[in-house]
Amino acid sequence: MFGIMGNVLADDEAYAIVRRLVDAVPAGSYLALNDGTESPARTEAMRQQESRGGWPYRARTPEGIERFFDGLELLPPGVVSTPLWRPGECADGPSLPSHCGLARKP
Repeated sequence: MFGIMGNVLADDEAYAIVRRLVDAVPAGSYLALNDGTESPARTEAMRQQESRGGWPYRARTPEGIERFFDGLELLPPGVVSTPLWRPGECADGPSLPSHCGLARKP
């Protein structure tokens, strides 16, 4: 689920959607999720977009992104800024206001 959950503004509804999805798949399945996280620049950009009649977007905290994985086996390195999940040669790369994780359903 990449860039989807920010379009669900209510936290309870967003977490319930992911929970229903996870409940519907068999054990051993994986959840991959990436979404925008809060930052001063993102907050201002979203405010401007909404003021122009654009679609609202709910940027959550990194902890809010991690909550989507409750009850699952989160793979290392856990929930981190997206470019740092498997950085390879970019280990010293920048952190961005987007976080991701991968988890297995037990």
